[in-house]
Amino acid sequence: MSEINIKLATNLQTSITLSGKDSAVRTAFNEPREDFNPGELLAGALGACMLTMVGFLAAKRGEQVEGTSVSVTPGFDEKHSRITSFAVEFRFPETLTQPQKDFYAKAAESCPVHNSLRQDITYKITVK
Repeated sequence: MSEINIKLATNLQTSITLSGKDSAVRTAFNEPREDFNPGELLAGALGACMLTMVGFLAAKRGEQVEGTSVSVTPGFDEKHSRITSFAVEFRFPETLTQPQKDFYAKAAESCPVHNSLRQDITYKITVK
């Protein structure tokens, strides 16, 4: 795995790059902003990891899941000091049966990012 480098800029902005790569992901905390805040970036990492797991399993099963999407909404505690929940909505192609959709949504919960988060975080998973 590559080294990830993060640099702090003005207005609580950061720039995240992989070592040896030019493209960057930016974060920002203060409004107005166009970039992800760190909590949103974590939600995006969770969704990307879950979709990667779906794609990996579908390839092994010989099934087509291209076009699958997921929306992830983080929920915060009262102080906005930590993420306490995620609402996750999967949207699968209509060519999949409901049992296939349910299988992939459940299997997505075994992705490394999900497995690395605190166990007291709650998840509301919706499948469409």
